[in-house]
Amino acid sequence: MASALGRGRANPINLSLRLWKLFLRQASGSNSYYVLLPEIPPDTPETNAVMRTDQLPQFSEITPQKSVAACAKLAIEYETKLENHVESLKDLKQERTFDSLYNPLEEIAVPLNTAWATVKNLNYATDGFHRTFSRIHPQVERAKNERWVNETLYNGFKEMEANSANLSEPQRRLVDLYLLEGRLNGMELAAADRRRLVEILKLISDEGSNFRNKVRICTEMFTHDITDMNILEEMPWPLLAQMSKDKDDPTRGPWRATLQQVSYQSMMTYCSDRLTRWNMWYAYHNRASHIHASKFLNNNKLIDSLRIHRSDLAQMLGYDNFVEMSMETKMANSVENVLSMIETLKTRFAPILWEEMAQLQDFAVSEGFDHQLQMWDIPYWQRRQEEHLYGIDKSKVSEYFPVNTVLLGLFNLCTKLFDITFEEVTPEVETWHSDVRFFNILDNSGNHISSFFFDPFSRPEKTTSLYMDMGRERSDIVGVWPYSYLSMKIPRPPSANDPALMRFEDVQNLFQEFGHGLQQLLTTVPYSEISGQKNVEWDALQVCAKFMRMWLTVPSVVKSVSGHWNSGEPIPDELLSNTLKASFHTYNFDMMYQLYVSAFDLEIYMTSTQWKAIMMQLWETFLPVPLDEKDCLPCSMMPIFCELYPAAYYSHKWSEMIAADVFAAFAEVGFDNQKEIQALGRRFRETYLSLGGSVPASEVFRRFRGRDPSTEALQPPSFT
Repeated sequence: MASALGRGRANPINLSLRLWKLFLRQASGSNSYYVLLPEIPPDTPETNAVMRTDQLPQFSEITPQKSVAACAKLAIEYETKLENHVESLKDLKQERTFDSLYNPLEEIAVPLNTAWATVKNLNYATDGFHRTFSRIHPQVERAKNERWVNETLYNGFKEMEANSANLSEPQRRLVDLYLLEGRLNGMELAAADRRRLVEILKLISDEGSNFRNKVRICTEMFTHDITDMNILEEMPWPLLAQMSKDKDDPTRGPWRATLQQVSYQSMMTYCSDRLTRWNMWYAYHNRASHIHASKFLNNNKLIDSLRIHRSDLAQMLGYDNFVEMSMETKMANSVENVLSMIETLKTRFAPILWEEMAQLQDFAVSEGFDHQLQMWDIPYWQRRQEEHLYGIDKSKVSEYFPVNTVLLGLFNLCTKLFDITFEEVTPEVETWHSDVRFFNILDNSGNHISSFFFDPFSRPEKTTSLYMDMGRERSDIVGVWPYSYLSMKIPRPPSANDPALMRFEDVQNLFQEFGHGLQQLLTTVPYSEISGQKNVEWDALQVCAKFMRMWLTVPSVVKSVSGHWNSGEPIPDELLSNTLKASFHTYNFDMMYQLYVSAFDLEIYMTSTQWKAIMMQLWETFLPVPLDEKDCLPCSMMPIFCELYPAAYYSHKWSEMIAADVFAAFAEVGFDNQKEIQALGRRFRETYLSLGGSVPASEVFRRFRGRDPSTEALQPPSFT
């Protein structure tokens, strides 16, 4: 999936631990103190391309060393100018207006954010910047977090709140943002309590890092070598070649399986030997569990302590539990609304899944399988059943989706819906690799709105497979327009003479990521802090992405983005129908599993019940497959314990529910009704793509749909 860094209203609450500050160290043997100052890099925009944030990046001039120096210099300038701004606010003779309070913050934030985004993209897409980014990221984040914990700023925004009638809607939203973040960072607490809050946040950060490292170590230390080619005969050739130790002849073996995501999923899906699959499943589901206690790699106690720390944090801030606190930054607004969604969808999907699993069991038995299906059997037999039912050759499907044909079809759909056009101007800009292309987005009068880089193909150095992230946010105050980075891992053609073809899942991923990009690039919000996807509630952040992906459930749309690489003919109806059915073959199982994890996550942070008991209590109500007593997957559930989704995992399904409701508006008028479809497309642009985080997500939905959201549109897929 795409990186969420730089998007939305962050779920884990970050309290600043000041970075570039004077600090005192007592001299040995005396009562004197040394004042230590950070070394300020001499770099300027004239000498360092990373700092030229009013231009597109000049990648040929960017090095890891210049990246570190630029971000360090901008972080120092940020804090220095922030402190100077705060001092100026203390002058009671100066009239305090919204512009005088906020605009200086924007002026210092945009250059720092843009430089950081440049280096982040190079970290994801190239060699040589991984250590650089890991070095600068915490420095930049700590510098920026200072704005949430400054009493003068906080009180200034409280003054703005008292006179909010004179503010515009985006300005009121900014005031609300600063007050909420300030309150969640302890600005209403007494000094002693605030110090305790800092201690708790430090514990959560340190123990989260410890949790992550234990999972990483357990993942990396497991390998399983396979010498029998027969159990891998169903493995696709590219995956087999990746596993083979003999790169000259991948058919000779041995073949090494690991717990890295691609390898693990490939083994569970294509390995015909049940014992090997169980061995892989057991190792994966017991990473950082009690079986690694002798190596001090057991996360059980960390789960308990992270739950306690988050509970303490919430209660210090006046909430009953961490879930209630989490809802402050969510569209759902209350745990009752989330639980209602989970229960409604469970009731809708459960009967269908139970029936599907019975059919899967019957199919497996008919193929000679004489066991009850277990979790380590499901992916393998789902894939076998899919091939039996639909019989599609994915390489043949790819022949109908050349990259340029799909891209043109996507652009044409966006033109029809959103009244924009695209132009490629790659020769006019610098890029970080010869694969990369550059596009401008224009309005219906030909005026430039925004731009994006497109890095389509897989390369060994790419560390993140899919993302469309901001390169620079829109800011009318600074006077800059937005651009984004779109990166994918489409298989590279074998030679320059071969066509560049996309798998259907690549097409789906392109549409989904482009949904993120459209919200980033078509924003009309003048303030970078709330433009595009900034400040969008965490559980609404995926709405535009999932909405765009849903267009690929419409056969006429899929045909419009297809064209055989040789003949140009669109994908045939029967192949199209089977492709769509196959792409949703596991949808109901995946839905129920995601609902189960969502419910588990909420229970973890609402109660003190031991995690294993929660797992046993919930499992059988969501999944018709036995829960194995050796399943300790929560010990490696990084998203809910040390990453972006504690008490927020439900966000995936909430966004999908909202996207389905939005998409249903188009289905209701009929996809052939061009006039109504275009009108809805313009309304979607004027709401979701324009307003970004400047309006609460619930209000954005109401402005588009004219009512509150419903779960009704999120139904099991059906293709005739």
